[in-house]
Amino acid sequence: MTNKILFLLTFFILTSSIFAMKLEEDSIPEKKKLPKQQFYAPTIGLGVGMFKFYGDVLDAQRGNPLVSNIGYDLHIKQPLNSFLTAKFYVLFGALSANERASARNLNFRSQITTGGFSLMYNFDQLLPKDRIINPFISLGIESIEFHSKTDLYDAYGNRYNYWSDGSIRNLAEDDPNASDAVIIQRDYTYETDLREMNYDGRGKYPERTFAIPIGVGAQMHLTKNIDFTVGTTMHFTFSDLIDNVTSESQGERIGTQNGTSGNDKFLMSSFSISYNFLRHNKDEEIKDFEEDIDYLAYDTEDEDSDGVIDFIDECPGTPAGVEVDDKGCPLDKDLDFVPNFKDDELETREGAPVTPNGVEMTDDMIFEAYQRYMDTTGMFADVENRLIAAAKLPKSKKTYRVQVGSFTEAIDADLVDKFLSIPDVEIKTFGDSLTLIAVGNYDNLPEALKRKIELTKQGFDAAIVVSEEKDGMLVSVGDEANNMAVESATLSSDPSNEVIFRVQLGAFSKKQSKSSFNGIKNLMEIYADDGLYKYLYPTSYKTIEEAATKKLDLAVDNGVKDAFIVAYKGGKRISLTEAGVVTSQQENIRESKTVKYDKSAIRFKVQVGLYKNQLPTEVLSKFIEVGSIDQKSVENGLTRYTAGDFDTLEEAESFKNEILEKGLGGSFVISLHNEELIPINKAQEILKGE
Repeated sequence: MTNKILFLLTFFILTSSIFAMKLEEDSIPEKKKLPKQQFYAPTIGLGVGMFKFYGDVLDAQRGNPLVSNIGYDLHIKQPLNSFLTAKFYVLFGALSANERASARNLNFRSQITTGGFSLMYNFDQLLPKDRIINPFISLGIESIEFHSKTDLYDAYGNRYNYWSDGSIRNLAEDDPNASDAVIIQRDYTYETDLREMNYDGRGKYPERTFAIPIGVGAQMHLTKNIDFTVGTTMHFTFSDLIDNVTSESQGERIGTQNGTSGNDKFLMSSFSISYNFLRHNKDEEIKDFEEDIDYLAYDTEDEDSDGVIDFIDECPGTPAGVEVDDKGCPLDKDLDFVPNFKDDELETREGAPVTPNGVEMTDDMIFEAYQRYMDTTGMFADVENRLIAAAKLPKSKKTYRVQVGSFTEAIDADLVDKFLSIPDVEIKTFGDSLTLIAVGNYDNLPEALKRKIELTKQGFDAAIVVSEEKDGMLVSVGDEANNMAVESATLSSDPSNEVIFRVQLGAFSKKQSKSSFNGIKNLMEIYADDGLYKYLYPTSYKTIEEAATKKLDLAVDNGVKDAFIVAYKGGKRISLTEAGVVTSQQENIRESKTVKYDKSAIRFKVQVGLYKNQLPTEVLSKFIEVGSIDQKSVENGLTRYTAGDFDTLEEAESFKNEILEKGLGGSFVISLHNEELIPINKAQEILKGE
């Protein structure tokens, strides 16, 4: 099939070239034909691009063809006519593929040197003559020399043994001493010559072959002599030995996954800059003036018909019938910068401030305008004007989140586990000074407020509703929104008992550069008071299989070698064994601090508000109506306001209903142990002696 395509493409280029050359000679007037010497001005160029290998090692669908091995292109091009160009070139670079899968683990790297010739056809007969961009297709023949090696041993001479759990160890998984095996890492040094290994008994096969390159691209003229070219070329080789694996290969390294049929090939996507030595005639032909254009009329045109020609009119577009001065601007009798035809008061005092209609402003009008300008609450603006102004504003969709923590120092290690137990948590770090922790992503405020109350009942008492700025910072949406009444009688205060899995990329005693993780986006970094910087992939997973797949992808696609899987449940980190996973992964689970609870220290109160700034007047009046209100400062400058002090949950619930009837919507019961906020279900367990 490939041979047929190559034959048809070659036949099309050659026949269209012969036909177009004849058409040019017959149809173009003699005086407009290009000088023949222009066809023989050579072009030299240098390009750079990326090689993507397609063979037996690694699925052809894996990997990005634009993120691979760098290759270089040095070429000379010679136009044969207006549509056909001959190109002579050499390519330098490396081909490689790394395969990590449960079926097999193969890798290779081959330095290649290529020299060849191709014809480029630019569709000149079909496209406009004055175009700037020239699309083209190309077809050629080339010779390739390759030298393929593989990475079988690390820097200390240990052979890589790929285990079923995705790790690499110094002993085979079925070795009698496998229990003593240690994890090693690939050094990506390709030290073993594949031809010398002679896996398939092919002996000293030649490390050179021919190939057919087929390409497409576009050329853009930056100047008369400098061109910029982008394109991609698939090189179909006549060899299936570049990666040293063929469809006939057998043995342990191949396993049950046989090689693919057909020869190896590779893709080069590149751009290049080239310079041509074409000499241009400096005596350019001057076009004749169009005889039917009245150029003098352009000098006397008056578009707004105010008697002042456009060339000197400083105020174009004056309404019809308006009296203007010699510069074409409407008259302003009292010099208040409001033209007479808009001025409702033509005798304004000199220098006096005026309204947009030219009426002199009184002291009261000036004071009201100042209040409107300084006001940020809208209390001086009437409802109608605010609705009109809001309608004129561009509509932008606002999203809300719930911030559960803001830290400038190391975070308590137990609190870190509690944060990471939330499936949709996101951790943002800003330099070495600030860590923000937020959850959720809501397009309406009530949903965000419901989540905030639920998190508060679960012990995240610093939770506030925020919106995200362009620089990534989280900003509180304000006291009014953060303390809005929300109907949420059925919200659960129980922390989630669902097991979630995360992929942790490492734990380090020193802060790591994000670039050391090969550009993984939204990487989560958190610094605990145990002195370790932890780095985790941002997504959580419900199953161990999903997490294991992501761990393997990170190793193959991003080169992350030491990632491991961690599990969380009920606000704590648990071992994989506790999560129901059978694994050989070594885990270091930090023992949680043992807390002794005292039944007599359990109290129930009703939280009536959580405010960051001064209490709103209407809220303060309702607090006075309730009576005794206690207040306590918590994190992020917030103050919690509570009422009552009860021994049982039933008493607190009854008091809460009384408070709700007095207009303090959003009030709810909280439980404390020695003034430390704990979940209500935990308080009930302690009182029951469980």
